[in-house]
Amino acid sequence: MKKTLAAVAVLGAFAGSALAADVQLYGLVDTGLRYMHFDGDAADAGYDAVDKFEMKSGMQSGSRFGFKGTEDLGNGLTVGFILESQFNSDDGSLSDEDHFFRREASLFLEGGFGKIAMGRIGSINNGVSSWAQFGMLSAFGTSWDYSAQMGTWAVGAGIWDNMIAYQTPTFAGFTVYAQYGMGSNNNENESSSDRYYALGAKYANGPLNLYLAVDSINYQTADLAAGVDADDIDDSLTVTFGGNYDFEVLKLFAGAQYFDEAKVSSAFGLLGATDYNDTFSTKFKGWSLGVSANIPVAGGSVLVGAGYMDAEAADSQKTADKDELTRWVVSAGYDYPLSKRTNVYGILTYAQDSMEYTSKVEDQDPTVFAAMVGIRHRF
Repeated sequence: MKKTLAAVAVLGAFAGSALAADVQLYGLVDTGLRYMHFDGDAADAGYDAVDKFEMKSGMQSGSRFGFKGTEDLGNGLTVGFILESQFNSDDGSLSDEDHFFRREASLFLEGGFGKIAMGRIGSINNGVSSWAQFGMLSAFGTSWDYSAQMGTWAVGAGIWDNMIAYQTPTFAGFTVYAQYGMGSNNNENESSSDRYYALGAKYANGPLNLYLAVDSINYQTADLAAGVDADDIDDSLTVTFGGNYDFEVLKLFAGAQYFDEAKVSSAFGLLGATDYNDTFSTKFKGWSLGVSANIPVAGGSVLVGAGYMDAEAADSQKTADKDELTRWVVSAGYDYPLSKRTNVYGILTYAQDSMEYTSKVEDQDPTVFAAMVGIRHRF
């Protein structure tokens, strides 16, 4: 609480001084209602059918506010910053008590050489922060909870403290990105902290946009929890490729991903609705595919998509054979603008996991159906 009050006081002072500088206050508020029906397919373990109806924040986009600004240094150089926080509009709480500026806190220098930034920054294989490129693979972007293919990708590297990021100038439609996350404070560049590496490229030419990225998490191998052997830890690897093409009558999106030693998303808590935390593998290797479309209809946009994942336990997992996981997700929705800054939306999603255990006689096939409606306002 003290941290929050102190941060608010700093923001107040900052906002006052911002009047005299090239600084912008911006953000959005996204609030709606969600109904979900879980079937954990494990009544004997207490994970059978559950229904939930609740108010939710940030179903289409995480509710946020931030400050950003630039200064022209002359000679083609510009310095700038982004400070962006995320909150829950349904109860007013911060989404991360440990990071007031959860989504991004970066300082950058930009010029003829490209752009270099330092601070707390999201990976390029992510939907958060100004460096995120992952959204170009889906009509749903990286929002709408785990709608369509977002639930079928391996979990990205997320947002990293102590990140260095570089972006080249765009040449003939190509832009290249490189990132290195040093790890947590007090353990930077040490084996007692996870570190992150990424290299990616984007190509944009009229209606065509393509994206390719390779990234890896160098997992910590020191100060491990009891019972964890450093020799059993392997670094993660994901290779992601895809893009979109605007046919005017519709915009088509597609993507594919290979992953190894990577964690997969819970997809509306599907894995949490099983014995996953006790007996199922926590890191996987496999592949996923997704296809979706944005279709202009009646002044708004119809969104449809499907995703599929096929994975097995990674080599680091101590299983006699290999736990296996397959997942498919289908979604359909409609997004309608009330103004340039306000829109309403609705979406339906169905997802299913098929989990084959090596340590259990019975496998599990948990499912979830979700219906969401909401309103989003940007400022």
